[in-house]
Amino acid sequence: MMTQLIQQNQTKSPFLSLRNDAVLKLYFGKEENKEQLRQFLKATTHLTDDDLAHIHVKNATLTKQHVFEKDFIVDIHLTSVTGHHIIIEMQIQNHVNFIERIVSYNARRYASQLKPGESYIQLKEVITIIITDFTLFNDSDDFSEHILFRRENRKIFTNAQQFYIIDLTKLPYQLTEAKHHWGALFKAKSKEELNMLMQQSNTMKQAGEKLLDLNSDEEAREIAMARQYSQMAYRDELHAREQKGIEQGIQQGIKHTIGIMKELGIDDQLISNKLQEKFQLTRQEVEKYLHHSE
Repeated sequence: MMTQLIQQNQTKSPFLSLRNDAVLKLYFGKEENKEQLRQFLKATTHLTDDDLAHIHVKNATLTKQHVFEKDFIVDIHLTSVTGHHIIIEMQIQNHVNFIERIVSYNARRYASQLKPGESYIQLKEVITIIITDFTLFNDSDDFSEHILFRRENRKIFTNAQQFYIIDLTKLPYQLTEAKHHWGALFKAKSKEELNMLMQQSNTMKQAGEKLLDLNSDEEAREIAMARQYSQMAYRDELHAREQKGIEQGIQQGIKHTIGIMKELGIDDQLISNKLQEKFQLTRQEVEKYLHHSE
C-alpha cells in the first residue's frame, strides 16, 4: 500500500530535470538566478568575471502558451557586459542535420547584430553552448569540447563564432571540475540525486536550492509538462512522416523494378518471383502491383 502511494505521488509530482529545455530556460531566465547562470558560464566557457559582471537574458519570458506555438524557440539568448552574445541550448535527441542547424542559428545571431550601414568592426563574438544527452562525436571521450574555425595549420582563423559542446553521456564518474558538477546537475533525475550533489560544493548547494525552488513552483511544473507533451507529439509526427516516406520509397522502388523488367521483356512469372524475393511481398501483393502497372 505504501509503495503504491509513493508511486502515485511520484506520478503526480515528477522531478523537474534541467534536461527539459523549458525547465533549463525557466531556471537560467530568472533574475534571482543570475549568479547561478554566471557560475555556469564561468565553469563551461572561457568567459571571465569581468565578461560576466553584468549579463542580460534577452528572451527570459516563458509561458505555457509559448510551448505550443509553432515557431517556439526555447534556447536561452543572453548578452554580457563585454558584448558577447551567448546561446544556451539543451538537446536530448540527435535530429537530422543537427550540426548544420546550430551553425546556421549561430551565424544568424552573428549577422543580425549589424544594422544597415554599420561597420563590421562592431560585431561581437557569438558563443553557442550545446548541452547534449546523446553522443555527438563518436571519436572522442571528452565531456566538453571548444570548437572554433581554424586554418589547416590549426591556427585560429576567427573567434567570432564559437561552440561549446557539453556531452552528458560522457560525464566522468569522478567529478573533479566545476563543469562536471554542472553536468551532474543537468543529469539529476530526483531530489535524492540532487541532495547528494549539493554536498559537493557551496556553488552546487545554492544551485540545487534554486532547482528545488523551481520544483515547488506549480506554474513551472505546468510549463515543463506542456513542453514534454509537445515534444512527444513532435517526435510522433516525425516518426509518422518517416514511416510514410519509407513506404512511399518502397512503392516507388517496386514500380521502378517492374517497369525496367517489363522493358527487358521479362515475363510476369519471373517478375513476380523477383519482387517476392527482393521486397518480401506476398503473391497477392505482387499481383496488385503488376495489375496496377498495366
